[in-house]
Amino acid sequence: MPFYAGLKLKATDDAATTARKQRVVSRLIALRAALTNHFAPAGAAPPPVDRLQTVRIGTWNLREFGNGKYGGRDDEECLYYIAEIISNFDIVALQEIRADLNEFSKLMRLLGPEWEYLATDVTDGGPGNGERMVFAYNRSRARFRNIAGELTLAEDGKIRAAFGERIRLAPTVEVTLPGGTDLSGTYPARLRSKGGGKVLDRDVEIDLPAGCTLKLPDGCSVVVVKNTPVHSPGAGQADIDLPTPIAGEERLRLRFPNDSFDDSLRQFARTPFLISFQAGWLKVNLCTVHIYYGEDDDPAKMEQRRREIELLTAALAKKAESELKYDRSAFLGVLGDFNIIGAGHPTMEALESSGFVVPESLKSIPGSNVSRDQHYDQIAFWKPERDRGYARLDIIGADIFDYFEHVFTTADEPIYSPQITSSVSYNTWRTYKMSDHLPMWIELRSNFSAEYLDGMP
Repeated sequence: MPFYAGLKLKATDDAATTARKQRVVSRLIALRAALTNHFAPAGAAPPPVDRLQTVRIGTWNLREFGNGKYGGRDDEECLYYIAEIISNFDIVALQEIRADLNEFSKLMRLLGPEWEYLATDVTDGGPGNGERMVFAYNRSRARFRNIAGELTLAEDGKIRAAFGERIRLAPTVEVTLPGGTDLSGTYPARLRSKGGGKVLDRDVEIDLPAGCTLKLPDGCSVVVVKNTPVHSPGAGQADIDLPTPIAGEERLRLRFPNDSFDDSLRQFARTPFLISFQAGWLKVNLCTVHIYYGEDDDPAKMEQRRREIELLTAALAKKAESELKYDRSAFLGVLGDFNIIGAGHPTMEALESSGFVVPESLKSIPGSNVSRDQHYDQIAFWKPERDRGYARLDIIGADIFDYFEHVFTTADEPIYSPQITSSVSYNTWRTYKMSDHLPMWIELRSNFSAEYLDGMP
């Protein structure tokens, strides 16, 4: 359980500090009671499970954790609440942990010495958003099996960026329009403010009329592709016949100089992180993800999101087929922020491809965001019914926990209003103290000793 020594009243505490500590203590008492009832409801049938027989796995996107926005987690109040929630898991995947780990280190100190974590480096590039993937786990409840890695895509299987293929016109490429056509005009666009003016917040695509010509940049070359039949007049030579004009043949390609194209084929926006754990008799390999978002109303970006999920599940399934030959008792799960739209949407269909299954107990949850209307966070397992000998995927429970019913509640707004120095609303401000996602969890049976003994000759 977390350490609370920092909440002890001191003779040097002023009135405001004393009041804050007392408030945090009372909220923690209420939060602890709510968590106890959440995981083991009073009067529930059947009675609460024996935690020595199970492992509880969680996933939580901690909004921009460590970036300091709106003061960040500027005092330990919210860190105590977050630690209290995390302490109820045995293994938890965390997303949106930023490069600066000072806040995260404070959180780990509150959780105590039995807690460890493994983190990726920061994902480069704009879509990566300066984030890390993190697994935190309780060493008394789960064991790291010394296998970890980041998942990347093969060169011939990368994700196509939403903008597709684009040729840079600078410095020497020129498009000539037929008959002096002028394409200048007013077009639908999405804008944002910058430097006192407006800039495009999304590409604007203007269709070209038929009959345009393209002046190529210096340094282009015609490529005759590998395995084209040729006549050889001598060793190391080939006679090449090129048509005039050079066009319309499958054997031919046009190579542009370096940096002529935007980089449209990409790895994952944030590199998935795969870790192997064991809890009791249960071996489980877990991959945490934070899938590319883009915007819901941009079809190209939505397709990039869907494709990223699809390629993720395909890559993990391929890895599972290969590696589980050597350890067939292990399960493979993927969890995190998938930015799933909802049941029946192509993004959900992409997650449930390549043999991955979302448990029905999680499908029935209305949503994992604070408003409870988005299915962003998910947990899925690869071929859960596949024979794994003595072990099986026995789900004890699954749900999400809404902490805003107990801390930073809507009724608490007058308490915190003096801390909100910007024009942001209280409902937004509090998501930077806790998060705009709710933690999702699943509890699995971890004791298969009886099945193991039954299988002995």
